[in-house]
Amino acid sequence: MLEDLLRKGLLTVLEKYGVFEEDVQIELEKPRDRSHGDLSTNLALMLGKRLGRKPRELAGEIAADVSFPRDVIESVEIAGPGFINFRIARQHQIDLLLDVWNPEGALQDIRTAGHKRINVEFISANPTGPLNVVSARAGAFGMTMVRLLEAVGYDAHAEYYVNDAGRQVTLLGQSLRAHYLQLLGEEVVFPEEGYKGQYLEIMAAELLHQDEAAIRAASAAFNDESFQRVAAPPGCANDWRRLPDDESARCFSKYALMKILGWQRETCRRFGLRFDTWYFESELHETKRLDRALERLRKQDAVYEEDGAVWFKSSTHDDEKDRVLVRADGRPTYFLADIAYHYHKFQRGFEHAIDYWGPDHHGYIQRMQGAMAALDIEPGWLEVQILQHVNFLEGGQPIKMSKRAGSFVTMDALIDEVGADVTKYIFLTRKPNSHLDFDLDLAKDQTEKNPVLKVKYAHARICSLLNEAASRGVIVGEPSPAMLAHLEHEAEWALVGELIRLPRIIVSAAWAREPHRLTGYADDIAALYNEFYTKCRRILDQPEERRQSQLQLSLVTRRVIKVLLDLIGIDAPEKMEKRD
Repeated sequence: MLEDLLRKGLLTVLEKYGVFEEDVQIELEKPRDRSHGDLSTNLALMLGKRLGRKPRELAGEIAADVSFPRDVIESVEIAGPGFINFRIARQHQIDLLLDVWNPEGALQDIRTAGHKRINVEFISANPTGPLNVVSARAGAFGMTMVRLLEAVGYDAHAEYYVNDAGRQVTLLGQSLRAHYLQLLGEEVVFPEEGYKGQYLEIMAAELLHQDEAAIRAASAAFNDESFQRVAAPPGCANDWRRLPDDESARCFSKYALMKILGWQRETCRRFGLRFDTWYFESELHETKRLDRALERLRKQDAVYEEDGAVWFKSSTHDDEKDRVLVRADGRPTYFLADIAYHYHKFQRGFEHAIDYWGPDHHGYIQRMQGAMAALDIEPGWLEVQILQHVNFLEGGQPIKMSKRAGSFVTMDALIDEVGADVTKYIFLTRKPNSHLDFDLDLAKDQTEKNPVLKVKYAHARICSLLNEAASRGVIVGEPSPAMLAHLEHEAEWALVGELIRLPRIIVSAAWAREPHRLTGYADDIAALYNEFYTKCRRILDQPEERRQSQLQLSLVTRRVIKVLLDLIGIDAPEKMEKRD
């Protein structure tokens, strides 16, 4: 890549100052001011103090000494307090543009990860109700991250962790049973802290009219490999209610899990999420993986017993205190289940694991990574990305959301309100560890003020231009050096300069774990194409060479926008009705 050439040239010069590759990280960024060139580095600003030099003077010496082929780098200049700016020769920009267009070109060259297996777990939900908006943001980031990792050559594996063990699932069954009995007119004591959401009332009402055959038919939808653990109990609700209380609650719980997981799976489908594995916590318990993980920790001398409980020596791994793995009454903690789950990820052959966690899990990171180290898994194997809170605004004012009595905003409701594409795009406009204000008014706006519609309109505009060209009998050739050499307007070259950044954007977004770079880049491409389209009007009425150059530039732009929207998981429409 071009950046590698620039870094190599700069490092050759830096050796004269006693600075070597291991001593410095050379960052190359797009200058904020387009007139300052195509790429810029703050290298002299970083090294000035270390070398006892004024940054601008040092930048001038480096710029004068560095050498690049003139057909690649047209000029090297200094700016401001010591930035070194590079201008890419226009013929080389055309070469880079054609490399982006070529199916075997730049987007194949960035696939350098060697098909290493990487696990990305980005939704971990209790199957006790519909997915909420927290899972929506996790889904947007996680699925885009999977596609980015695949784009740079990883064998990325999307995973959904189902928390189907523990007290909450028992409580779910007791709650559904109570709703069902109440509909039958029986007096029941509703379980303390039970689930009172309307979705359970509806589920209970459906059970009144379902016989065993209907329940079996519903269960058949889960016969695929990932969901073989999901099945309804034998009989029907009328049979289950006659069983002893605990057994009866288990039957209602099993049915509720089947229904709710069905909803969650359909919600994920609507949102464009696909999972290679739905991993069930209950499987950890049934296959004794908790026992085996605990035994492994014992062999590593990572646990001890005190007051009847089993403790992990978490404080030896920079945690603030040791943590309980097994309570004095013999019940395992969630921490032990999480350790066993991640240890099984490692045993399944994943060379790296990325988890997306909520903002309340910051303190959990150190102990989990400590547990992996205690299991003799290499440092850095488990990587945790924290997703911060989302505030929803309407009319400029925050919307109060609550889980009280089941009245929380669901992922489905958000999709119904603003659409999956808009939701994903807006979630990806900020870093994952940054708070996000989700403006519902903006999300529902049908003009180019809406950021995703701005990009979609640009794609549709190009399709419309190419269709009009075809209707006039204009044959648009494959982008070629001969035709693209006729680009001449500054708006055209500004667009070229941005389009050739596509491989760098994908690589940087993947390695930095920052999918939001895609939306920022897509917005820039749409803005520059609109600027080009406005300033170079009447494209189809231009002389043939100019017309072909602009149409071929439009072809590449359409390809780049499509790549970006595919990575985000958003539709790239060929037609759109323009609204003011």
